[in-house]
Amino acid sequence: MEPVQQNRSVWWELSTTGPCMLLRRLIDRHNQGSFDPFYWLAVCYCSPEFDRADIIPPPLHPQRETLNYLVTGLVDPPELEDEHLSRPAGKNRWVNVVGGLKQATPSQSVYVLNMELWMHILPGASGGGKRWELESEQVPLVRTDGAQVRVLCGRFAHREGRIAQHPLGTTILDVTLCPGGAFEYQAPPENTTVLYVFGGNVFFGKEAEACFGKDSFLRICGGSIIASSFASGGRFLLFSAKPISRKKPAVCPANDSVCPIQK
Repeated sequence: MEPVQQNRSVWWELSTTGPCMLLRRLIDRHNQGSFDPFYWLAVCYCSPEFDRADIIPPPLHPQRETLNYLVTGLVDPPELEDEHLSRPAGKNRWVNVVGGLKQATPSQSVYVLNMELWMHILPGASGGGKRWELESEQVPLVRTDGAQVRVLCGRFAHREGRIAQHPLGTTILDVTLCPGGAFEYQAPPENTTVLYVFGGNVFFGKEAEACFGKDSFLRICGGSIIASSFASGGRFLLFSAKPISRKKPAVCPANDSVCPIQK
């Protein structure tokens, strides 16, 4: 099999302050039409000085729901090109542990990734908008032979997520692939399904045809998602939900089931 060239996606980079080392918009007003019902997704890589209390939550809105997810532990950040984003001299804050599962000390959590997601809600739905704030160590965990799956929303295997049921059948998973491990998920084919890789390297497809590394944002076409890893392991977020509008989202090119999203 010919080696697969890794495709890297390009994002809008936002200015950072304080403990926010790198902040990126993955879904916003420029491309939200392709990701219905998701219309805002941003990720922030944080230093240990990050304080979640500094985040000002958006105002509740009757036509949207919001989710903030905080991953704790130690993990390699994305490659930082700017000098002011590099590691402080003499301080080994980050270790190359896939998935961010290793703590700095048994009693200390180091903030690694903060994710903010906004979703449209069904017209006429009662109760108005809601907001959830979750942390990785407080989310139901499913262990398989080759992966550890944190269930934020929906259901995986025998476990319901912190958000057990959702009107749009939404599933949100935080998947950590062990070195040499594999993961499989059947998303409804009509769903909008996207992935964000933030640790290690992940291969997709039955024959591991495509490899994507850290900081890759992918749209999955079709219902079957097969992910695997070799020596490095990998970690990614999975989002899947039924679109609200009748307009079909953009699709991948013919004969290509995994698409890197470009901005």
